[in-house]
Amino acid sequence: MLRIKEPHAQPPRKLESGKWQARITYYDPDTGKRHETGQSFATEREAKKWGREQEIKYREDPNLKPPSNETFGEYMTHWLNDVSKRQVQDTTWADYQLQAQKAVRTLGTKPLKSLTALDFQGLYSQLIGEGLSSRTVRYVHTVCRHALQDAVDFGLLTVNPTMKAKAPKLARSTIVLPNPDQSQILLREADNHRQRALWYVIALTGMRRGEALGLQWGDIDWSAKTLTIQRNLVEKSHLGIRVHTPKTAHGHRLIALSNFMISILRTHQQLQQAERLAAGNDWQEGFWIFATQRGTWTSPRNAYRSFQRLLARAGLEPMRIHAFRHAMATAWLNQGVPIKVVSERLGHANISITLQIYGHLLPNMQAEAADKMDAWLAGHREADPPKF
Repeated sequence: MLRIKEPHAQPPRKLESGKWQARITYYDPDTGKRHETGQSFATEREAKKWGREQEIKYREDPNLKPPSNETFGEYMTHWLNDVSKRQVQDTTWADYQLQAQKAVRTLGTKPLKSLTALDFQGLYSQLIGEGLSSRTVRYVHTVCRHALQDAVDFGLLTVNPTMKAKAPKLARSTIVLPNPDQSQILLREADNHRQRALWYVIALTGMRRGEALGLQWGDIDWSAKTLTIQRNLVEKSHLGIRVHTPKTAHGHRLIALSNFMISILRTHQQLQQAERLAAGNDWQEGFWIFATQRGTWTSPRNAYRSFQRLLARAGLEPMRIHAFRHAMATAWLNQGVPIKVVSERLGHANISITLQIYGHLLPNMQAEAADKMDAWLAGHREADPPKF
C-alpha cells in the first residue's frame, strides 16, 4: 500500500523584489509524487497565513490534485472549446472568445497556477488605458471569472484570483430618448416607409430590434389580439445572422396588441402579399412579418441603417433604435403603469432589472403618493387610506 506523506507549508522565502514567497508541499494521492506550489505576497505575515490555509486545505481533502502546469492561454483555449461552448448560444460563445483574447494577449504565457489578483488588476488598468470602455473591461472580467472558477471546480486551482480583483465601475452613459413630439414626427415620416409597421411595433410595444425582426405571422393571434415573442434575430460580423430563442422564460412573452396596432399589422400583411406576387419565383417564403421584398429576414444592421435614414428625413438627431424601447418604458411609468407590468412587457428577467434602469422615475410617483396621503390625513381621517 502506497503511503502518502502529509502536506506541509514551507517557511516563506524573501525574493529579490522584496516580496515574500509562500510555498506548500503536497503529494499526489495516486502516485505519491511530491509537488510544490507557491504564491508571492507583500509581507511575510501574509505568506505564512496563506501557507497555513493551504496546508489545512490539503490535509482536509487528500484527494486534491496538483494545480495544472498549463499556461493561462492554454487553459482558456480548452475552456472555450470544451466547457463554455456547450453551455451558451453560439453568438454568446463568440463574444466570450473575443473577450478572452483581450486577457490572453497579456496574461496568456503566465502559468495558470501563478495567476494573482494583482495580475488581473493590472490587466484591467491596461485595457482601460488602451481606450476600452468600462463595460467591455467588466465583460473581460466576467469571462475570466467564470473560466477560472471552473478551474477551481476542476481542481486545477485552489483559489480563483479574479475574485479579489476589482473590475472598473460601470460608467453611466446618458441615453438620448425621443420625447413624445419627436416620436410622433418619426412615426409620421415612417408612414411613407415600406416597413412602416416595424417602426410602429418597436416604438409602441417596447420590443427589442432583434425580437421585432424575429417575428413570424404565426406569432400573431388575431382574435385574441396578442403577439408571442419566441425568437430573436442576432447578427455578428464573424458569424452572420442567427435565430435564437429568448435567453430567459421572461423573454418568451405575450404582448397585448391594441386595435390600432392590429390595423397596422393587417395593412402590412396586405402589402407583403402584394410584394410576394410581384417577386414571383424569387420569393423565399420564411413567414417573416418584417421580411425583405424577396421574403427573407431583414438584417438587423440593415434595419439600423434604415432607421438612421428615417431619422435624417424626419430632421431628428441620430440615436439607437433601442432608445424607443426606453422611451416607451418611460412613458408607461410616467402614466402610472405598475412597474411589474412594465417589467413583464419589456421581458426583463426580474423586476430588479427594471428598477435598476428606470428607478430614477419612481420618486415622481412617490411625490404623487405623498400628496394623496396628505389629502387623506387632512380631510378624510375616518375613511380608509387611499389605494396606490
